[in-house]
Amino acid sequence: MLSAIALVLVVPALAQYYQANATCPTNFQVCDGECAPFQPASNLSIPFPPEQPSDYSVIGPALQAVHSSSSPPTGLAIDPNLVLYLTYPRNTGPTPNNVVICPTYGTEEPWPNAAFQNCTEGQNASTCFINVQNVVLDTLNQLWIVDSGIPAGETSAIQYGAKIMSFDYQTRALKRTYVIPEALYYDKMNSNDVRINNTLGTGGWAFITDESASGSLLAIDLDTGNVLRRLYNTTVAKADEKYVGIYNGNPIYAWNGTKKSYFTTGADGIALASGNVYWGVLASRRWYYIPQELLIDASKSDAEVLAGVVFPSQCGTEQAGLTADSNGRVYIMASEQNAIIYADTQQSQVTQTVNGIPPGGSGLVAPDNYVIKTLVRSALIQHADSAAIWDGWMYFCTNQLELSPGRQYGNVDARKGPFLSYRVWVGAGPAV
Repeated sequence: MLSAIALVLVVPALAQYYQANATCPTNFQVCDGECAPFQPASNLSIPFPPEQPSDYSVIGPALQAVHSSSSPPTGLAIDPNLVLYLTYPRNTGPTPNNVVICPTYGTEEPWPNAAFQNCTEGQNASTCFINVQNVVLDTLNQLWIVDSGIPAGETSAIQYGAKIMSFDYQTRALKRTYVIPEALYYDKMNSNDVRINNTLGTGGWAFITDESASGSLLAIDLDTGNVLRRLYNTTVAKADEKYVGIYNGNPIYAWNGTKKSYFTTGADGIALASGNVYWGVLASRRWYYIPQELLIDASKSDAEVLAGVVFPSQCGTEQAGLTADSNGRVYIMASEQNAIIYADTQQSQVTQTVNGIPPGGSGLVAPDNYVIKTLVRSALIQHADSAAIWDGWMYFCTNQLELSPGRQYGNVDARKGPFLSYRVWVGAGPAV
């Protein structure tokens, strides 16, 4: 396996080589497979066992680069016109633009406009961006942003700052803002990612992960604006104690100069599939799901909600973002494995006999029958963070998060741009 140093040197060099020697269309809808960088579309591109210690097996379909960023993005969305959107959160410092649209392979513009990007002195924080984490397209073709409301350098959300906002992707007009009440800010609530179900209830519901050390899930009634905070400070939303992840073969700690500590990031990635909310706890190798109907039921006690959480298994990796497709397949951005993995939740999509249950059929896959599989593995996948699906393709961004200063001894910034977003074939549409 390549060493971390080799990857830091080789991956940017590969990207620069392919960018210089191949033309990537600005409209990647017509990409003919020559967009670079990419990997061979094979399950195993080298002999096994490897013949050389530096051999690195590549699994899955080819990657196609769709955008090059000079800074590391975190959030990603794709609209029906195959236009890409990225977010640049302010978790470690200011960024000039919080949300951008990507007209071409190497260009970006503030979205929906420049005025939203930074609040001015005295401006109501519900009307501008404080710290947008992700941008998401829903089934009504509305673009949603989730804003933690935590300014750069701070640890708690400011008044009216924590929110989700829906926009018309064509006109860029703001449609509605849902502010998370300050009463729910306790214990440094940190809204990180969002998914929308427009068919649930009378006007739909939004589901949000809270990645604070205590962790929780939030649910917002899109009709009334009421907000529930559930699973707060429970093991299903909190990091493993003294968690140590692995990246490119190297253990990762939290560093403040030479002082070592551990990351405590809680509930992070989220996806909706098969009537459930799926989420992963970032500083762990655990993922869970719960019926959406149970999570939004205000009449249920915290104990009843917790009892409804299902733990299918560990997933074999620290996880960043999650997404799901129209076949009920849930994908996990597997940062420790330079990979994207998945599990089928619909029995009709299962292709193997598992625990005596033959492939195919109907209904949901039983929790004990979930099998994690690898969609794609490549040295180019340097911390896949957020992903979105459209027209058979999964689009995802990479940001080399584990090479950032807070995760490196002496706070060295080992990241090397450009930071590339890719697409990979999955043969399905977005979750419905």
